[in-house]
Amino acid sequence: MGATGLHLHIPLEERDSLNDEAIQGELFSNADEQEAKRGYRGTVASKVAGITYRQLDYWARKQIVEPSITPSHGSGSRRLYSFKDVVILAVSKRLLDAGVNLQNVTAAIGFLTQRSVDQLAHVTIMCDGQHVHECTTSEQMLELLQSGKAVFAVSVGSLWHQIEAALEHEDYVDLEAQPMKISANRPIDELTAMRMRKKLEARRLQRGMA
Repeated sequence: MGATGLHLHIPLEERDSLNDEAIQGELFSNADEQEAKRGYRGTVASKVAGITYRQLDYWARKQIVEPSITPSHGSGSRRLYSFKDVVILAVSKRLLDAGVNLQNVTAAIGFLTQRSVDQLAHVTIMCDGQHVHECTTSEQMLELLQSGKAVFAVSVGSLWHQIEAALEHEDYVDLEAQPMKISANRPIDELTAMRMRKKLEARRLQRGMA
């Protein structure tokens, strides 16, 4: 599938509520639910993403990156991560290793959760120290590089392919044999859900007019 040309560039100070917009589950598309044919245990997800299981557990409990197939319901319960979750974990790890603060990492997670699995293969996350940017074309990346700011970039597409290859050699749960729907990993009230839908719709309209 080719690049979609989608672009999202929202300075952090313009975000009304970073946590609301970064909620996973509510932002997953129906396509992702259909594409999730394999689920991966936390031990596999942490290994392939390059993080410790302790870090994986901490991120899940703090609702930074949660498993979208089977969330944890207390100590000892088994989480189940999708391929997309593992990609997002790996991207988050690279950003944090580069010194990007957690607020910007959370913003990047918000971008990635709104994309389908195939779209992630064409995304590069760039950070200029203050803002995070989601780029899907070389022109967008060049524009940021020419801004004169120091820019750090993570190629989500490269990680996508590395993780796809690595997971081929790991154990998984066959979701076609045991159908599970991607779940909303954080309880939200109807008012919050409505506000999120309105924000997302407004952005779609803005992109359509650009």
